[in-house]
Amino acid sequence: MTMPILTARGEADFDLYPYTPSASAGYAFVALFSLGGLVHLCMLIPLRAWFFIPFMLGCAGEAAGYYGRAWSHSNIRSGSPYLLQLMLILASAPLLAASIYMILGRLIRALDATHHAVLSPRWTTKIYVLIDIGSFVTQLMGTAMQASGDAAGAKTGNTIVVAGLGVQLVAFSVFILSVAVFHRRLVLEPTEISMEHKSWARYMWMLYAVSGLIVVRSIFRLAEFLEGAEGKLYTTEVFLYVFDASLMFAVVVISAAVHPGMLLRATRKRERDIPLL
Repeated sequence: MTMPILTARGEADFDLYPYTPSASAGYAFVALFSLGGLVHLCMLIPLRAWFFIPFMLGCAGEAAGYYGRAWSHSNIRSGSPYLLQLMLILASAPLLAASIYMILGRLIRALDATHHAVLSPRWTTKIYVLIDIGSFVTQLMGTAMQASGDAAGAKTGNTIVVAGLGVQLVAFSVFILSVAVFHRRLVLEPTEISMEHKSWARYMWMLYAVSGLIVVRSIFRLAEFLEGAEGKLYTTEVFLYVFDASLMFAVVVISAAVHPGMLLRATRKRERDIPLL
């Protein structure tokens, strides 16, 4: 999608949106993502879930992005809030995804089931997080180029964003397949720890749920950028809130309700309680 070109600073000499962004919807999601980030912060320390730090940064980015949309309500030609929401709403999803990628490797090790993994937990985490970092950088760089003030740069930036979204979509599709293979193998051949902690399956279903939501969101954003600035997806604000904001907030809620740190803490306690021979 070729976005409107911004002037070097201040206000553009044309409307940056095909509508006036809803201030109430923007502020609502500022509050929701801020609350979600706070809940995860409160769970981070007692559960020692340090791998959720990128997730919390993603919540902060989402909140700041929707603040930009609420801010744009008062002036749809102001470049600063437009660029803020464009960059942060796109780039925050990979931060949420980074923590989700790291969950699988930790669950595999906690359940003593490395022999069931498609790849070793160490490589699983490294590969997917590196792909996610690449997706994050390309989307951030692409959105910055779209606001560069240069028509050629904007077109290139649009292509880069599409590439980043495409990589994210393919990576999550493969990730879901990896989760499914591991899940099936562990069901067919459970480990001692998985039989002791029978709740492990709910964390697999949590991974399916949040990964599926991000895949749907990625499909929407990819279709939006491919359709272009004149397309229905870009010119109708409600689609953004239905297929991006709401889905990403659902990811935040599900990850808190079924937090993998609970299982990881239980398995750590089990190891401490095992008597030395």
